Amino acid sequence: MQAALVGLVPLVVALSGCAKRPGPERVQLKPLGQGLDYDELAAGYSSGPPVTTYVLRLDPTRWALRHVTARHTGQKLSDARGFREAVGAAAAVNGIYFDPAYKPLGLMVSEGKQLSRLRRVDHGVFTVSAAGPQVQHARRYSKPAGLDFAAECGPRLVVGGKPLTFKPGLARRTALGHDARGQVYVIATSGVVSLGDFADFLARPVSKGGLGLEAALNLDGGSSTMFDLHWGGEDAAVRSAVEVPAGVAVVRRDARDTRASVASGDDASQGAAGAQRGALPDAGAGPSKATRSPKRRPKRRPKRPRRQPDASGR
Repeated sequence: MQAALVGLVPLVVALSGCAKRPGPERVQLKPLGQGLDYDELAAGYSSGPPVTTYVLRLDPTRWALRHVTARHTGQKLSDARGFREAVGAAAAVNGIYFDPAYKPLGLMVSEGKQLSRLRRVDHGVFTVSAAGPQVQHARRYSKPAGLDFAAECGPRLVVGGKPLTFKPGLARRTALGHDARGQVYVIATSGVVSLGDFADFLARPVSKGGLGLEAALNLDGGSSTMFDLHWGGEDAAVRSAVEVPAGVAVVRRDARDTRASVASGDDASQGAAGAQRGALPDAGAGPSKATRSPKRRPKRRPKRPRRQPDASGR
């Protein structure tokens, strides 16, 4: 009997170990304030164990994507934290591909200004414009009206709500995407996952543990993958062994004192205090009275003094 019990010990230990192994989690985005939502989860992929995945969702009418380069950081190379702090952003990730001389390989548009040229190759272009976010094939790219942001990279991961198929290969991943409602997503993984499994997770319906994206574009990944968040009481980071020449930051629109608000990382405390300091205007609402530049009135010529008549009445 004692021998039988001893024989059961390894089995019990093995079963208890399986029970404690963390399983895949479903995305549960929680609001960080003012149109920004976030989740860090052990995402379930089609093959392999769950991988820690960072998901940031933003309302593009209140938040903007911006390319951050050496012009902002003052350094040739940087990491996600450096990119975020350089422009007072809420979050930042690595950007598009670059060549051995650290020059960007593809179109970059930030605040409507073109920073690098389009390459009509088998990649995609993620844009945010007056029409909202979209992903176009680079070979058929057409500049949308009111273009605010563009990033060319590849491959495209999700097209029309369907994941594309890829050759096997494991690496850390970074991506930009959007859902059918026009919300923008920034995604990064701290562990390795295949492109096919990554695309499947991005396209899979939320009810089945995915993000339910309409379109998504792969950014530079592998050793370049990096992520840094500091906003709304949340701090998260995916560190990288290398630094890169450009990143993509998430910044508030029309926020002239973004640096101060991000430094505190506390949106909830900006209600009454913000009203006293001069709360930031919502996007689309136009500048507040405090931020409007005063109207210049045309200068009036000074009136000539009336000539007093002399004794003769002239």
